[in-house]
Amino acid sequence: MSQSFSAIKSLAEEISSEFVADRYPHTLEEDLLFVVGWQFLFQKITKFSVVFHDSLLPKYRGFAPTVTALINGEPQIGVTALSPTAGIDVGPIVGQLSAPIDYPIKIKAALELQAALMVSLAARIYSDWINGSFITNEQDHSLATYSIWRDGSDYEIDWSQSSSAILRMIDAVGFPYSGARTSIKGHVLTVEDASEVKDLKFEIRQPGKIWAIEKGRPVVVCGSGLLKLNECRGPDGSPYDFRQLRVRLGRVI
Repeated sequence: MSQSFSAIKSLAEEISSEFVADRYPHTLEEDLLFVVGWQFLFQKITKFSVVFHDSLLPKYRGFAPTVTALINGEPQIGVTALSPTAGIDVGPIVGQLSAPIDYPIKIKAALELQAALMVSLAARIYSDWINGSFITNEQDHSLATYSIWRDGSDYEIDWSQSSSAILRMIDAVGFPYSGARTSIKGHVLTVEDASEVKDLKFEIRQPGKIWAIEKGRPVVVCGSGLLKLNECRGPDGSPYDFRQLRVRLGRVI
């Protein structure tokens, strides 16, 4: 039993709400059904079935759309409610809400913002359903973009990128994800927090090299820009102590 499942069950008990655990729930045609985090096939989709997706469709259909949007530096994020269909996030849109964001922003803060948007959107959809004004609109499929699934390799820092791009990536894959990774002298480090510092003009730029150590925090050369690593953890989860200057950070092997 997952922690999320247990938390939802506990919340239902706390507010004296009916809680039914069923992989194949029976629904009536006139019922409004919100589908959140569902991992099983539906035997039947009703007219008022609603799925939530954490992007502004038709952009970022697919997997981990919020992570991809933050890495890309999108100026806003949002959520979409849609009618489920056989395709990947291609169904008619029931409603959308968005919010502007500023960088840097951690993934946890972005997900919390989207959660609040989902609550507001669900309330609006419920009101429309009660009032008989529940409607859907087809997506413009010509504007569709996709976010592909991510694996361990996608958590590795590429120091040849700009400092701003690397910082967005570090913030986008932090908690509750497993965190951005790099290697130092054969050890894997997880970078949990970083910040950009004023760049220098290097005659020969060599990304990944540590340029300076400021109060135990290394300043690393990027493809463009410099990045100070404010918080790193070693393989055992303990804070990593940077003591050696002439070290190059690299890809995880």
